[in-house]
This record gives sequence, C-alpha cells and structure tokens, in this order.
Amino acid sequence: MHYRRDYQRFVLNDSVSLITDEGREKRFLLKDLSARGAGIIGNFSLNLNESVKAIINAPLFFDRPISKAAKVVWCQKIDGDLWQGGLDFGLEEKIAIL
Repeated sequence: MHYRRDYQRFVLNDSVSLITDEGREKRFLLKDLSARGAGIIGNFSLNLNESVKAIINAPLFFDRPISKAAKVVWCQKIDGDLWQGGLDFGLEEKIAIL
C-alpha cells in the first residue's frame, strides 16, 4: 500500500489564526499538524491557493505561538457554515515538530 504523506501528522485540538493578504484574521481549530502542513476546521471558507500567514498555537510542540507562511491546498464545506481545509507550508517553511 502506498502512503501518500511524506511527514508524520499529529492529531491536535489547538488553535490557528490565519492572516489574509488583506490583513483579515480568521480563527480556526487546528486538528492536525505535520512538518509540512496542517488540517483546520472553522466557520470560514478559504480560496484554493490563497496565501496566508498561519499563527499556530500548539503548546504540546511550541512554548509560544509560531508564525508560518502557508498556502491553502484544499477547502470543503462539511456542515452548515462549517469548513475543513488543508494548509501547505512548503519545503522552505516546514517546521521541526519532533
């Protein structure tokens, strides 16, 4: 069986704020995190390939929130006004979480 992910994902229940190019802040639940990306859930839709600044609050891994450039790689409606999406940090922005 082929495993499609190159980086281990950690299931979390933390928060992430996304800052758009227009300077708007959108808060999401951080549901999983890897060195290369994150899975998020929130009350906002995101545009595919949108560039954002992710401010990640994950006390299990970081003493204080960290900021990373990210790109929205997918987003889908899961219920009512609830959306689920994926962020890619890219090779240059990947984070050390182990």
